[in-house]
Amino acid sequence: MNAKDDRDEGGPEGALRNEDPSERRDAGPEAAAASGAGAGDSAATEARRHEAAKDDGAAKRERHEAAEDDGAAKRERHEAAEDDGAAKRELDEGDEEDDEEPEPPPRPRGPSMWDILRDSFFTFDRRTLGFTRILLGFFLIGDLFRRSWAWVDMFSDIGVLPNHVNLWRPQGGGNFSIVNAFSTPGELWVLWAVIFATYVCLLIGWKTKLMQVLSLVFVTSMNGRVLLIENGGYVVHNLLLLWTCFLPMGDRFSVDALLASLKRSRERTADDLNDRTALDDPRKPDAYVTVLGPVLLIQISAIYFFNVVHKTGPAWKNGTAVHFVLYVDRMVTPIVADIRDYAPNFLILFMTKMVVSFEAAIPVCLLSPVGRAWARRLALVMMNLLHVGFGTTFVLGPFAWALCVFSTLLIGREDWEIAARTMRRAYRARTVLFDPRSPGAVLACRVLKRMDRFGLLTFEASSSAAHGLAARRPDGEVAEGARALADIIAAIPLGPAVAWVLRLPLVRDAATAAMAAAHRRSLGQALGARIPARSEIAPPPAPLRLAGRKALAVLRELAVLAMFVGAVNQAAVELWVIKNRWKVPHPEVTRVLSQKLRFLQGWFMFSPNPVMDDGTIVVDAVTVDGRHIDPFTGKPPNFDLLHAKSFAYTQIWCDYFARIKLPANTSYRDAMKEYMYRYPERTGRPEDAIVSGDVYWVKDWNPKWGSTESYGEEREKLFSFQNPKAQARAQAEPPSAPGEPAEAPSPAN
Repeated sequence: MNAKDDRDEGGPEGALRNEDPSERRDAGPEAAAASGAGAGDSAATEARRHEAAKDDGAAKRERHEAAEDDGAAKRERHEAAEDDGAAKRELDEGDEEDDEEPEPPPRPRGPSMWDILRDSFFTFDRRTLGFTRILLGFFLIGDLFRRSWAWVDMFSDIGVLPNHVNLWRPQGGGNFSIVNAFSTPGELWVLWAVIFATYVCLLIGWKTKLMQVLSLVFVTSMNGRVLLIENGGYVVHNLLLLWTCFLPMGDRFSVDALLASLKRSRERTADDLNDRTALDDPRKPDAYVTVLGPVLLIQISAIYFFNVVHKTGPAWKNGTAVHFVLYVDRMVTPIVADIRDYAPNFLILFMTKMVVSFEAAIPVCLLSPVGRAWARRLALVMMNLLHVGFGTTFVLGPFAWALCVFSTLLIGREDWEIAARTMRRAYRARTVLFDPRSPGAVLACRVLKRMDRFGLLTFEASSSAAHGLAARRPDGEVAEGARALADIIAAIPLGPAVAWVLRLPLVRDAATAAMAAAHRRSLGQALGARIPARSEIAPPPAPLRLAGRKALAVLRELAVLAMFVGAVNQAAVELWVIKNRWKVPHPEVTRVLSQKLRFLQGWFMFSPNPVMDDGTIVVDAVTVDGRHIDPFTGKPPNFDLLHAKSFAYTQIWCDYFARIKLPANTSYRDAMKEYMYRYPERTGRPEDAIVSGDVYWVKDWNPKWGSTESYGEEREKLFSFQNPKAQARAQAEPPSAPGEPAEAPSPAN
């Protein structure tokens, strides 16, 4: 075998595999001596062996010292290598420092001045806008029904102010009203239905922006059609619709937001349904920043500030103003008229001071940058206390309720967080079991996901879910049918307010049967529901579309500023405290902006003193059969105001009577006469035809402080009238039979 082939490649050069080189070197001298001596004597051998041992010990010491020197050299080389590596690292770090200086650690910085101003004055919460839209829809529907009782009387050609009279003798500065295009009762009721549908769509948030604009047109048109019934409440009504028209009130709690979310994110599995990341549009965060923020705060503040400034009369200063207002029978409700005599004086004084204090404090709270959240909450509470009291005590039209809706715009992000923590109940959490093969069940789960703002619902696919939907409770019990639906609805915001209905015996059985029938007949699929082909999130809009939205946003902000300029100019020429001191010009441009749709700024309700007298129109009309009747009440004329306990008028008739008596409105009295002549058409009794009559303004003075008795009743005759057609009919009829009372018509004056 070749020795080369037997070498260990990992050992020293030339060494055999099983041979220790150090042992071979140690045995070298001993082997050399043995080979050189041959078979010499033992003494010489011992001497040589002794010398060899000494030499061997010296060699071992030398090798040990050499090994120590070698170890020291290795340590020195290792330390040198470490020093070289450290130097190299320092060099590299130095090169990096030359290329880029290290950034200092970030310092926490507080909000800037713009951040404070933006959050305090320029920001609305989109949830607030959605909530305000819902209340606005209810308010508008209620106001439409309020007008319904006098719908034909006020707006038709057979009412107190026909279209042709209104157009030929305009009441204002050419104010715009589409109601002038509807003349007959049938046309007006069609218009009523269209307005009602618009308000319902605004309430649910379908095509929200379009419905906001239409609602603005309808409200301003109705309020501007008959200025004889306009008051400060109508102006607030107009302004509420104007300013909210610039706000995105359909981004939350609306059908628009629901449809946009369903289109943006398509879910088909339970995992997709449990993913909430794409629930809302990322381009529409809760915070909405607009220049309308400070404009709206200034507008609301102006309403209260100038109402306080103009209350300079002694009744407000001595605290007796509320006493006099409570005895205006044409304005107070019947309930208040029955209990006002029992109100103690200290309560009257307290309420008067409270009204003035609230009106003075509200602007301070609205405009205060300190303690913004609590200041806004205080303003909201004061506004609602004030106006709920006004609205339930007097017939002021939309004034009180419009300002209550205005107040909800003060709800901030902190308030929503408190509401969520308060309303969220973990015990209402449910697992929704749905049939993944049912298009209706999948669509229902997609909708429920978007309504579940508390995150209490989780979704799980289950082919055995009864009726397509079931609910598993935390204890593992599975509810089916109406019980499952009630549990699911109770988990969403405000759901408990309606979920209890589904638990009623008859309703529960009917709802369960309906769910079973819908699932059995695949009603969802029949109505067009489809399971998405795949789970996906829609791509963001194209850059051109985004640029168009930005351009519209800029135009919207400019429009807000333009309307604000018009409002400021209108206030300067209308408010007493300003126009009595300075002569402010009123250019045509700003006049049109503020007056065309009646966006006025005259804030002097019950100023400088409250109303201290009372009065109403009383008509003494004679029918063809000799009866005396008041065509506006259908009863005999009542001239006794001293003992009246509310006239039970609506705001519409209250203000109409108060305005038609004014000399400036005499041109509209012919239309009033024609309305009275048509009295038998409204009653359906030919014998109610009116032959002639007299129209009076009857008034008295409200009780003095400390008294409950009115005094100083007066009767002022405004005009008399005769109906030639009814007179001819009365003359053609045979005289009354003997013994029957007969009364001749009153002579015309």
